[in-house]
Amino acid sequence: MPITTSSLKDSARVYHTGDDAHIALLYDAVVRELEERTGWCLDVVTRTQYVPEQPYGVAKLVRLERQPVTACTCVDKNANTVNLTLVEINGLKYADLDEPDLEYPLTLTMTCGSGTVHPLLGMAIRARVTQLNAARGDDTVPLRSDYWDNVCAMMGKGIG
Repeated sequence: MPITTSSLKDSARVYHTGDDAHIALLYDAVVRELEERTGWCLDVVTRTQYVPEQPYGVAKLVRLERQPVTACTCVDKNANTVNLTLVEINGLKYADLDEPDLEYPLTLTMTCGSGTVHPLLGMAIRARVTQLNAARGDDTVPLRSDYWDNVCAMMGKGIG
């Protein structure tokens, strides 16, 4: 957890320990949301990526869907683990699949995340945790005036 629970509680203005478990749960949800929406891993994790066929072009590069990547491996047709070379282009990591014994389709195994947080990303995470904590029902947040109109329109029914 690169961002501490105490810094999350300070941002959310929670000054007691009763909500520590809830704040930690919100942090886990926000980190997962970040990964699913952007591909950016905050904590150090292992992820896989499926490559159905050999990449085209002179350089056999595949853009890795999770970033930042520190290591990438795959298994060749002789069942040996191959450490792939990582190439960085415009801040994104690519795996170099120019290995003679690779057999497609293949699955890449990546070690992602760095455990350090860019300050702007840290602010966004703290803001999202604060937003989710405020929306949990303790604070009254008025509904927009067109809320029920939008709900009824989605359900295909008129009001009444």
